[in-house]
Amino acid sequence: MARGQSLRLGSAVTRGMDFADEVIVIGLGEDAEARSLVEEAGGTYIVHDQESHAPLLARTLLDTVGEGDQTVAIGLDEHWKLRNLPHHVALTRAGHDIYIAFKHRSDSEKADVPLTEGEPVTEGSYIYSQADISVMCMTGKGLRVLADCDVNTSPADLPEELDVRIIELDATPLGRQRESLTSASRFAQFFYWMLESKHPLLLFGIPGITFFVLGFKMAKAVMDIGGPHDTVSLGVALAAFAVTLVGVLSLVASLLLYGIGKQIDKIQVEQG
Repeated sequence: MARGQSLRLGSAVTRGMDFADEVIVIGLGEDAEARSLVEEAGGTYIVHDQESHAPLLARTLLDTVGEGDQTVAIGLDEHWKLRNLPHHVALTRAGHDIYIAFKHRSDSEKADVPLTEGEPVTEGSYIYSQADISVMCMTGKGLRVLADCDVNTSPADLPEELDVRIIELDATPLGRQRESLTSASRFAQFFYWMLESKHPLLLFGIPGITFFVLGFKMAKAVMDIGGPHDTVSLGVALAAFAVTLVGVLSLVASLLLYGIGKQIDKIQVEQG
């Protein structure tokens, strides 16, 4: 299940082919680019133009692709990582008719009332319309029953003969990272901003070139002075060396930060 994740869909579908007989992307809205990427990777793209509640998604699956022996539905967003796919597929072997992992309420866009601190998550802790799905695993029977549920009910209302397990995931590190950045030193915040700004060549490259050229000209001027050198000329020579060194270090720093930024972007695209 995805919205606005075109860059990640190709790799997700390709990886999914290693585990599933069929890979289906449920687009939460029409997206021509996403459809093209999915179909090129060998997947099927279908549009779900309703809310992303569990029963509504189950109905869309039944209406468009039919019932399968085991179905794994994954919310492909910035929190989900491709490396988690084998674990999620393994959940289908646990024997549950319906397994739903809801996002932590701090990460959910739908949960209005947070759980009380320390309160255990049960089948009645959520209703479908107030929870964001991270992963769902369903047998054919579980998919049919879930599709018949009302969005304003909870998993506690499912038939007792079904094997149901409901969990809430831990909060993602994103919130903790924001908090740590808020309390970090000004230098750490500045360094993080440099990485995020994606312009280290401007921040360090231009000053580095300026210092390097200035230091080179100062050194050349000192060397052009013939005869013995007094303390003034020696001071100028040391200043020229220092300015040149600062320029070189700035250039190296700009290239390193630019390379690190590119690697971070690549990792985020591949994993997320």
